[in-house]
Amino acid sequence: MRIIIIDARVRPPFRTLTHVLAPEPGARPPARRSPLVSGYERTPSMVQKSMELFLDEMDRAGVDKGVLVGRQAGHRIVRNDDIAELRDRYSDRFPIAIAGIDGADVRAGVLEIERTLKEMHFNGIALDPGWWTPPRYVDDPENYPLYRRCAELGGVLYLTCSLMQGPDISYAEPYRIQRVASAFPSLQIAVVHGAFPHTSEMIGVMIANAPLGNLWAIPDFFQFIPGFPGAREWVDAANHFLGDRILFASSYPVRPLAQSLSECARFPWRPEIRERLLYGNASALFGLR
Repeated sequence: MRIIIIDARVRPPFRTLTHVLAPEPGARPPARRSPLVSGYERTPSMVQKSMELFLDEMDRAGVDKGVLVGRQAGHRIVRNDDIAELRDRYSDRFPIAIAGIDGADVRAGVLEIERTLKEMHFNGIALDPGWWTPPRYVDDPENYPLYRRCAELGGVLYLTCSLMQGPDISYAEPYRIQRVASAFPSLQIAVVHGAFPHTSEMIGVMIANAPLGNLWAIPDFFQFIPGFPGAREWVDAANHFLGDRILFASSYPVRPLAQSLSECARFPWRPEIRERLLYGNASALFGLR
């Protein structure tokens, strides 16, 4: 029996969703190719920025549903209205929508949370505090009104934490995430990128969080890129004690759909854990039936 697959983080080539990886204006070109694009194969939908080709790639990869995830951080601005339009146009493929929120202006951020969750029926919010202007740690008390309103409205929080989000890797330190999870026990928090490179510490935080049960991890391409450290740690954790806490995601357009699935499949997941990873955990987090 084929497993239903939910990709827990996609940004298809539709309107301003193409801005999600926009380079900083005037930024100095890289001195060398980043390891983050190791083995990267650009697909036709990426090259042509074609929504039709993206849907075809979903079908070919066997991805049944995708979670649309926004971003509003610095110069990377995805309009939440565009996300809502895409969700409504293909509601069977994209039943879940996560609004990007720029929390640099906290009051404006709270208003946008209310607009998207109450009026537009989004399922949660995505925050990139390390990319705001100025950057902010996830446990900065200034963020707490954003977390509080999301929790009050029953939204899921996608919190992006990795070596990329912030001036240095201290912005991804898991103990900061633990503080937020403890302060808002009713808020379900999915840690995008799994706080890479602090993999062991993030797993430790999730073990400590077990009594609250409000932390989830989306290791995505930081686990799938061949040779990246910490990849097998997620597999061991899932197979033994975190099998109900980890979600599969390609984070397209960072990695292609089919390639992400093939890279995920090379790990020795237990069969029942693989089903949870690809479908069951996302279904539980968002209440899908």
